[in-house]
Amino acid sequence: MRRAIRQTLAVAVAVVSAASVTAQGPLIEDLQRNVDIFSGVLEDALDFEQAKGLFGLSLGGIESTYLIGQGVVLELRTPLANSRNRLSLASLNSAMQTLQVRGNPFEALALSQSRAQSLSSSSSSSAPASPVMTLRNESAGSTSAYNQMMERVANVDYSLAVNNAIQQATESARSLRSLGSIDEGDYAELRADIEGLRAEMGEKMQDLREIEAQIRESTSQAITQSNIEEELRLKLNTVMAQIEPLREQAVAKAAQLRRRSEQAEQAYTQQWQQDVVMFEDKLYQVMCDYGSTLRELPRDERVSIILTGLGEQGADQRRTDKIHVFNKADLQACQSDDISVATLRERSDHYSY
Repeated sequence: MRRAIRQTLAVAVAVVSAASVTAQGPLIEDLQRNVDIFSGVLEDALDFEQAKGLFGLSLGGIESTYLIGQGVVLELRTPLANSRNRLSLASLNSAMQTLQVRGNPFEALALSQSRAQSLSSSSSSSAPASPVMTLRNESAGSTSAYNQMMERVANVDYSLAVNNAIQQATESARSLRSLGSIDEGDYAELRADIEGLRAEMGEKMQDLREIEAQIRESTSQAITQSNIEEELRLKLNTVMAQIEPLREQAVAKAAQLRRRSEQAEQAYTQQWQQDVVMFEDKLYQVMCDYGSTLRELPRDERVSIILTGLGEQGADQRRTDKIHVFNKADLQACQSDDISVATLRERSDHYSY
């Protein structure tokens, strides 16, 4: 008996629920049309149609959702979110520059080899010299000048320093372009200067490799003529003297562009934050002027607006959205001048998530 009663009640509830949903259908359809019209008004009032990106695509748009018993949710994709992407790209370039600042990777190997040679020399000096060892020492002494030159070549780390500086300068130039601090013409000129340094440094390093090959050849053939030795030493000194100014120039260029990039990023951030404040001020004014046109929305429900990508950025660098929640009653009161825009703002909920 009880089971039959429960089954009867379940059927009755299902019938009532279906009837309720059926009855709400036309109301929701009317609300959707109302929301679509309001979304168009909001896009026009916020100048979304004026913001065009690549190939003329709009940088702004609105997606709407209705939650029964809660209200309308409008997700706004604003041009400011795209502007923030530029800032993220510049920050990524800055991070890449930090990763590129590193020491000579061959320095530890060179030090270990130097220690090994020192230990070997000290061991040899403590042992009594044999006739054969004496002949070897005399041969080593005859080529000591070449060994010294080879050591100078082996200790050159200019190529690494210049390559790091050139890479840093390139990333800074990209940041300046992405932030709009320089135009394409200025960017092309900077790239030309940087590539010129790279090419010139490449030529000098090629000269250095050729000198190294000549020194190796002279050492292997035990050539000890003083004129050849002096010629190689002069060539080496000349190339070294030419490389040092290039290194200083590349490092100075990298430092200059890094300072410009940091200043541009700071200025861009400040301007972007001001633009967000101005946009939110305009949003509240627009909601006061037009929010009450959502006539189909029940009076006790809300209008929630999600500003995609405009929220506060936390310590974990996670990008959040900015959310503003309005009561329909407050929107009507503001439109009828019963409350001010400032009061509407005070009564609304706004936070980042």
